[in-house]
Amino acid sequence: MADIVSSIQVALGIAKQLRTLSEKVKDAEIKMLLADLQSELADAKVEAAGLKEQIASLTQKNTELTSRLEARTREEPEMIDGGYKIGGEGPYCASCYETSGKKIRLPRSVGIHAHFGQWTCPVCKNHS
Repeated sequence: MADIVSSIQVALGIAKQLRTLSEKVKDAEIKMLLADLQSELADAKVEAAGLKEQIASLTQKNTELTSRLEARTREEPEMIDGGYKIGGEGPYCASCYETSGKKIRLPRSVGIHAHFGQWTCPVCKNHS
């Protein structure tokens, strides 16, 4: 990307030099073409800067997603009593973990809900 930006900078410099030289020549068509060239190069420079920002943003997001994936693969969940135990901690809701990657602790089911399962997820209301 830096090569593109520097190439555009060089081209802009050349266009300015040509414009200076064209002032000595009184041909209106050459002046018009040089003005168009300068305008197009300026537009390309702005677009290259936008692409540079977009690449930086996507690189940051890629790094974040890669680290999340690595963390998730390091933590192999183990199914115990209808909930996941991860890294010796838990139980966590298997449904929330599988669908959104969230580790939601499961409190024990109480009262009339206890016959649906030992645990009830406070987020998705799943009974395990």
